[in-house]
Amino acid sequence: METILILRHVDDSIPVVITANRSEVGGLSGKPIKPYSLKALQTLRAHLPASIPLIGCGGISTGKDALDYAKAGACLVQVYTSFGYDGVGACRRIKDQLVDELVKEGKTWEQVVDEAVGKLSLKENGQENDVQQLISEAEELKVLLDQLGDRVNKFD
Repeated sequence: METILILRHVDDSIPVVITANRSEVGGLSGKPIKPYSLKALQTLRAHLPASIPLIGCGGISTGKDALDYAKAGACLVQVYTSFGYDGVGACRRIKDQLVDELVKEGKTWEQVVDEAVGKLSLKENGQENDVQQLISEAEELKVLLDQLGDRVNKFD
């Protein structure tokens, strides 16, 4: 069986939504988590060989968002929040926008993915996966999330 990882980030532990409904129960998803999801994807991509496909998700609401995930090393993307808010037409709209973005770049999805995965993946020629590096980068991501939570708490 082939390994496929879907990298997702929905965090219900950090109160970062600044709305009248902020006290409601639920996780944070959509556009606010895109930078964090992209960073997590890039970190994971750097520690996995190209043979393991990654599926990126988190804040994908435009074709450019989808392309950003491909450039970060995802071979596929998952649309969730945008689909929920915009309905079934969201996927078609994102796909059409993605086609326009790819035309601007003069590349196909496969070319973008192959280039990013080849460049960003762990090299399988004896390079070892450093667990300490993974821990360090996970701690860095936690600091970023804590900083976001602190900034939002200033609005309370």
